Amino acid sequence: METATAPLLFDSDFLAKLEQLFLLSKKLFRGAHRAERRSRQVGSSLEFADYRNYTLGDDLRSIDWNIYGRLDRLFIKLFEQEQDLDISFLLDASASMRWVPEKGGRISKFDQARRIAASLAYIGLANLDRVNVHYFASRLEEDLGLCRGKSQFHKVLEFLRNAPALEGETRFDACLRTFSQRMKRRGLVFVLSDLFDPNGFEGGLALLRHQQFEVHVIHILDPVEVRPEATGDLRLVESESGEAYEVTASEALLRRYHAEVDAFLRNAAAFCTEKGINYAQASTAVPFEDLVLRVLRDGRMIQ
Repeated sequence: METATAPLLFDSDFLAKLEQLFLLSKKLFRGAHRAERRSRQVGSSLEFADYRNYTLGDDLRSIDWNIYGRLDRLFIKLFEQEQDLDISFLLDASASMRWVPEKGGRISKFDQARRIAASLAYIGLANLDRVNVHYFASRLEEDLGLCRGKSQFHKVLEFLRNAPALEGETRFDACLRTFSQRMKRRGLVFVLSDLFDPNGFEGGLALLRHQQFEVHVIHILDPVEVRPEATGDLRLVESESGEAYEVTASEALLRRYHAEVDAFLRNAAAFCTEKGINYAQASTAVPFEDLVLRVLRDGRMIQ
């Protein structure tokens, strides 16, 4: 097990700010407990929704007797009942996520992902949603298990602090397919990853949407990956496969690299938009509190 290089510490002021937020869900999922989202169910709650015809066995207390007096017909009142939401965090724990530049003093992408996941999990727990955390790389690891209520935040933090050191190349699509097969209830899924998989990430995300999950992608990158400046003769080692490459990084080669990265980012954002997936970029250079409170809000992930 591995200890985070950047401690998952949250002061009371920051937690108080998180408690004012909630995780956005455009879809309605059937839940098991009252919480901060509403779905149409029969019963008493805060807001009237609709009527339906009375059928034998319905609760007589749900009959609208005023309508019966006017129409001589029995109708059942339907209300919008607040329900909980299943929220899953899928954290890419592959070697590329653990890479850090030699200069700059920044945390790894994986540490950034863990801090973001901890913050969003706290928001969910504070709103009585049910939270789970999963790690993946070449395969999907065993998960934390469902947690509910702020008293479970320490359990989430402990699971995030003691993350497994996963080996092998990222198999994005296979891991997300395994996740969709494991989950019995549909809900909200946050995928925190650099999306680096030579076979692509699109199939896995499309599958989650096809399986009726609501998906948020938090694309985590380091500025050195996006805009490297090193020139000259370099020996580059691929962090997951271990393959080494001898290259001469000229200004022309850097421009080509920048163009490829820009295209990759545009394609990721465009794909998510097309599939109805919320997408936000999360740089390791952005101050953490600003990232959670501003960037993810702008990405329509929290409110």
